[in-house]
Amino acid sequence: MLIASGLYLWASLTEQGEEQQIRTQLQGTHHLLHARYADTPQTDWPQLTRHLQMQFAYPLEVMSLAKAPHVLDVPSLQHLDQGGLVLSPDGHFSYQRLPGSADVLVLGDFSEPEQADLALYDSEHVDAAVMISIFIIAIAFPLYFLVYRLWRDVYALGHMALAIQQGELAVAAPAVSTHLVRPLREALSSMATQLHGAMEGQRILSQAVAHETRTPLARMRFALAMMQIADDDPEGAALLNGLKTDVARLEQLASAGVTYAQFGRSRHVTTHRLDVWRLFEALEQRFPAVGDSAARLSFQPSHRCTLIANRDALMLALGNLIGNARRHAVSQVVVSLHAAGSGVVIAVDDDGPGVAPADRERIFQPYVQLQRHPDGFGLGLALVHIIATKHGGSADVCDSVLGGARFRVLLPHA
Repeated sequence: MLIASGLYLWASLTEQGEEQQIRTQLQGTHHLLHARYADTPQTDWPQLTRHLQMQFAYPLEVMSLAKAPHVLDVPSLQHLDQGGLVLSPDGHFSYQRLPGSADVLVLGDFSEPEQADLALYDSEHVDAAVMISIFIIAIAFPLYFLVYRLWRDVYALGHMALAIQQGELAVAAPAVSTHLVRPLREALSSMATQLHGAMEGQRILSQAVAHETRTPLARMRFALAMMQIADDDPEGAALLNGLKTDVARLEQLASAGVTYAQFGRSRHVTTHRLDVWRLFEALEQRFPAVGDSAARLSFQPSHRCTLIANRDALMLALGNLIGNARRHAVSQVVVSLHAAGSGVVIAVDDDGPGVAPADRERIFQPYVQLQRHPDGFGLGLALVHIIATKHGGSADVCDSVLGGARFRVLLPHA
């Protein structure tokens, strides 16, 4: 409100000042013209008007006082009748009564002077162009270069942050020229270095533990195989079988840990052109029907297509998804292939209990199990996620049309 009032007051003062300036400039012109008309017989005024018009850059005419009410308001008419100089409301015309007559001298329209009499620098268009050019040179250009430098540095740091998000922790920090974003560059660089050190230490530790446990586990298995339990000792036989089961699980955990570490430390996987139908045929042979009580497994490729992928890695990921679905399904598991924009989606549906929305991201983290299972370690879905990521895709879970969960692996087209 204050801004609007201030602008209105300033516009009013400016308008009044301009009107007074125009009236002051025209007083001398009207005085000289009145003297010419006073020295000329009234019958010669039309000829004098034409002669004067040739010397003026704007129109000039003598109008009857009776026509004044059509163009002026009452206060202006009173001032005009008293011999005063009157301007039209828009300031484009001036009126003053010629002494001793019922005629009015009219000058204008001042807004449209003859173009031939104007210098180039007096043109309104040239004036506006010059003002705009000055504005661009004085303000816009420096502002543009300042914003461009800031945008360039932020864009480079954005690429660095995206690389860190994708796991490229050894990415080099870009050079920046703007002091404002240099602290951000240093913070990102320090964060990437610390993450790289932590992840590398975790990888080395997990890989070392997985490798080093294989040898003692092999010796334990050999020792258990050499142990003999008497036939009349069922409790000892049960303990021995339990030990064998635990050793087998530890061996499976070590093998899964080594596999996860191998995919985790490799930046890219070796890929080749792969026929999805043949991949489905191999999976179907790997998961044969195991009885009437097991969930029925079916493959439904919607169309034939090829992928640029690592066959062994993709077999491992899909095998983990199918095995996980068969453990939780009630009666059926469906593996399907669908087109999705610039890639394809391989989906594994089941009619089991599904996955709650709050757990759909957490379930892909290593060693996370929503339900404890004797054959699982929480690394299967983590491997699915990391394999999909290494292929330039993604993995997620949502609700299935079968009523359970749908695990999806999105991969780019060949």
